[in-house]
Amino acid sequence: MDEAFVSILVAESESALSPSAHATDAANSHARGSLAVLRAHVGEHGGRELRSSGAGLTASFGSAAAAVRCALAMQRSPAAAGGDLRIGVDAGEPPAGGEALHGLPVAVATGLCAAAGDAEILVSEAVRHIAAPRVEAVMEPAGALRLPGIRAPLGAVRVLWEAAPAAAPDPAAPPRITVLIADDQLLVRTGFRVILDAEPDIRVVGEAADGRSAVALARSRAPDVVLMDIRMPELDGLRAAEEIIGDPELATAVVMLTTFDVGHYVYEALRIGASGFLLKDAPASRLLDAVRVAAAGDALIAPSVTRRLIEQFARAAQPRPGGTPKALAELTARELDVLRLLARGLSNAEIAAQLVLGENTVKTHVAHLLAKLGLRDRVQAVVVAYESGLVAPELPAERADPG
Repeated sequence: MDEAFVSILVAESESALSPSAHATDAANSHARGSLAVLRAHVGEHGGRELRSSGAGLTASFGSAAAAVRCALAMQRSPAAAGGDLRIGVDAGEPPAGGEALHGLPVAVATGLCAAAGDAEILVSEAVRHIAAPRVEAVMEPAGALRLPGIRAPLGAVRVLWEAAPAAAPDPAAPPRITVLIADDQLLVRTGFRVILDAEPDIRVVGEAADGRSAVALARSRAPDVVLMDIRMPELDGLRAAEEIIGDPELATAVVMLTTFDVGHYVYEALRIGASGFLLKDAPASRLLDAVRVAAAGDALIAPSVTRRLIEQFARAAQPRPGGTPKALAELTARELDVLRLLARGLSNAEIAAQLVLGENTVKTHVAHLLAKLGLRDRVQAVVVAYESGLVAPELPAERADPG
């Protein structure tokens, strides 16, 4: 439902955001600072400011959950210290003419903002339906409201941003995975954000429409994973990925987004240390797997298309056959066995079954060989295995199958 919608947030305050000719310089400075804080929250949650005034601002979001999270952050921020910040949020189909500041969602969000009390967030039933399962906040019915310009009464929902103390974090729960989406197509970014934001263990922390912006956002927000389109304006995806992976201040994994017609880039992506690659038309389950696998420090090797591309482009490495390559001389015989099977695209469980070992033992062997070879992840280990001649490229038997 969320994919075809745009979400609109309207935030207004009668005092905190309104510089005045009659106010002191300090008061006006505070007002400008408060508006800047609200703008920062919009950017942090992937929104785009549509307009602003002395009273507040209007912003659009590709996800209703992101809009509600932004509203919560605004109310909890110093910008709302005056206690009279009012926020309204609605979701609906974007206007036919594009993203101009008009249409039903804007009218409803504006009306909800006007109807809200001080320090209150009102959202529509549509927003509650989409966002409630994805946002950690209590929502309660606020009754049917008659809004200006809207014929029928509209069901409103109050978001209780300070109603209950935050629950103590569950020490057993894994931390949320932060993701940056870098693609020059708005539709692709929005679609990926909707899928990722629906997961309780994943949070999108930004979007970039070109390679240079992707590098800058990665450095400022330090995401766990970047989904990077290979073809990007300003700075192509490969070079952007190389800068991110090579930054000693970052521990960010990069998954390249590609299509079948750019397969000749794949080998270079593996060489620079990308944690795998993903077809843009892959199902949602594959996208989520890729993010989780990359965040865990592993690599997207197993899918058949990945294995086929690795073998095809490893031919470019011109491996030197015969004996144990010098570069691998520090590895034990068992670590070499593991590396050979890893390079064939086998998972830890498959390697364990083939070598009659425990899966944890295989994980230990993989960690040791990566450390000895100074490699970042399994993808780079695969490249080294082919380049060194430890493994010779072979065409898989199912090569005729395009899937």
